Amino acid sequence: VGAAVGCGGDGDGPTGLDPNIFELTIVSGGGGSGIAGGIVTEPLVVRVRNRSTGAGLAGETVTWTASGASKATRAESATDPSGQASTLLELETMPGTTQVTASVAGLPSVTFASVTILPAPTIASLSAASADPGDTIEVRVNDLPSGFTPQVLFDGVEGALVGVQSGAPSVVSAVVPAPVGVCSATSDAVDVRVRVAGVTTVPAVLSVSVPANPFQVGQVLVIEAQNGSSGDVQCALLPAAAGTAKYLLVALSTEFETSGQFQVTLGANSVAMARAEGAPTPAAEKGFHASLRDFERRLIARGLPRTSAAPPGAAQLFGGPLDIGNQRQFWVINDQGATSGEVNEEDFDRVTATLRYVGAHTLLYTDDNAPSGGLTQAEIDKLGDIYDLVLYETDLDFFGDNSDVDGNGRVFVLLSPTVNGLTPPGSNGFVVGFFFGLDIFNPNTPNCPECRFSNGGEILYGVVPDPTGIHSDPRTKERVLELLPGVTVHETQHMIGFNWKVQVNNLFFLENLWLGEAEAHFAEEVGGDAADAAGEVDLANDLYEANFGRLARYLAAPQDFSLTALDGSGELGERGAWWLFLRWIAEQHGDFILRGLTQAPQNGVDNIEKQTGESFFRLFADWSVAVWADDQDIPGLSDRYQIPKWDIRSIVLVVPEGGGDPEFPLKPVVMSFDDFRTNSITQSMAATSAFYVVLDAQNSLGDLQLELTASTDAGIAILRFE
Repeated sequence: VGAAVGCGGDGDGPTGLDPNIFELTIVSGGGGSGIAGGIVTEPLVVRVRNRSTGAGLAGETVTWTASGASKATRAESATDPSGQASTLLELETMPGTTQVTASVAGLPSVTFASVTILPAPTIASLSAASADPGDTIEVRVNDLPSGFTPQVLFDGVEGALVGVQSGAPSVVSAVVPAPVGVCSATSDAVDVRVRVAGVTTVPAVLSVSVPANPFQVGQVLVIEAQNGSSGDVQCALLPAAAGTAKYLLVALSTEFETSGQFQVTLGANSVAMARAEGAPTPAAEKGFHASLRDFERRLIARGLPRTSAAPPGAAQLFGGPLDIGNQRQFWVINDQGATSGEVNEEDFDRVTATLRYVGAHTLLYTDDNAPSGGLTQAEIDKLGDIYDLVLYETDLDFFGDNSDVDGNGRVFVLLSPTVNGLTPPGSNGFVVGFFFGLDIFNPNTPNCPECRFSNGGEILYGVVPDPTGIHSDPRTKERVLELLPGVTVHETQHMIGFNWKVQVNNLFFLENLWLGEAEAHFAEEVGGDAADAAGEVDLANDLYEANFGRLARYLAAPQDFSLTALDGSGELGERGAWWLFLRWIAEQHGDFILRGLTQAPQNGVDNIEKQTGESFFRLFADWSVAVWADDQDIPGLSDRYQIPKWDIRSIVLVVPEGGGDPEFPLKPVVMSFDDFRTNSITQSMAATSAFYVVLDAQNSLGDLQLELTASTDAGIAILRFE
């Protein structure tokens, strides 16, 4: 691919391919309809092929142009070894029609059949202001598209669909899900939404009576306490069912995006949550990537000019045409601790690197100071192809446009032993690569002395093979090739996020650490999906495995890790939770909600609530149940409490400390009903964390009454699973 793009293939002329030799054809996609605000998930696919032989031509750039209220998720994409290239279509908020045209330099363009953009549905009204569990409620919906099956959600839990009557408005009938046992009858305000093809309406509010009925297997009760008040529901009644019932109790510390230590005490018929006074949270030791993000935040907060770092064509000024073998110089940070304060020339190496690969989206350089016996040209080409043809374009689909401040239409990938040297010998982990937002700023930005170390373009940095350990611990070629794809797809998401927060939305802040890293780890997962689809099964497993490994750390002690830590270090256990939370969010709202999260002007908890339309407390509570309940085959359990894409109980297995067969690491504390009445346990918790307990009736004949008391924001979620 590098040779084809950089030097030109047979049939290339000064203005592109020869149309007498090659043609651009539509393979699939186009036509049909989609809902405004959604994604048409059937790809638009074209092929560049030789007219006489039918062979596909790899490495050609396809430009996608959409008319009307839509845009291609990839402005450009490169043809793969079969000559095919694809994009998805994002439908914006206005109804109408749209057409997508694909073009390749020198060839006649092709236009796909028009796609009809249908208006997004809205709830006109409910048939009643209040209802009892088991009632059928009619939801009157404007602009409900025909041919799509709607879902009616009650606080995120799907109600059984009774029927759909078309009209203006249409009438969707659904059963109000039954609530679970509480100590005394009350009522609850429930958000009712309609979801169609991944697009969810703004909620209407329904008052649902909550009778003091006993728990049934598969039911979940969630109780929230804010400012010491438990709201409408204060107490749960757990039937013993002749001593056979079992319940999962999840205690929730819900001081979101704060620091501090909390403690929960379970026993004496109550769950009590309080701040652990006199026990401040130890200051987290910032990891390198967290320190980079902090440095970027400080830089952005100064309100520096939002201008391109270099004029179009600037790539030519930094080393001549884009030909393999050309050289240019880069600044590369050489000290992990440098970004915790002011940076100076001692904190950077000035390296000379050689261009080894040119792709439709990528310029891959290797540092001339790399140890001998490094990557061969074939290995460089393979690495470049994976990033250029698979991972980069996947990031564009799921997260949005990247910036192009230097006007060269490409991302630099620089592999340098300076990156190896960032990790002291003997460290437990090591820095494989990174993106640094400093490079997006103009090197000549006024009142920004550190900007002189900007490389003036979009750059990803990575390690090089160092089998004898010249620059740090030894790094084999095999290990470097295994890890670099995950780093590139992860750090490209950070680059895209930086573009949307800083360049597009002109904000003076980045996404909060926990959500920004969650998005980047999600990029690893969808990159794995794309690699798998491309036949790169080993690469796909490598990309998946990293997230599962981090998740195992979280599941071993979920109460120790904050889901929304603002001052967290980005420790592996935190990252495992962050990724799985977004995976579960995507199960509820569709994978492409990640585009909205990345591109939104909000950040953190506010961003999640804006994009989902749900309270963060309820999302956190229901996710915490799903983490344990997934793939347990619990009768009657709503899909809300599942993670359908992954059977994490079969995937995330660890060997117990004492040896034995691998097992799922999330092990709730087990208490009998009698223990819970007469004894108590106290557990320390981080902010926004969960502590798991199984309550077992164990032949007890008496039901258990349980209250939540709290002097801080807290909650509990209870699932009857037997």
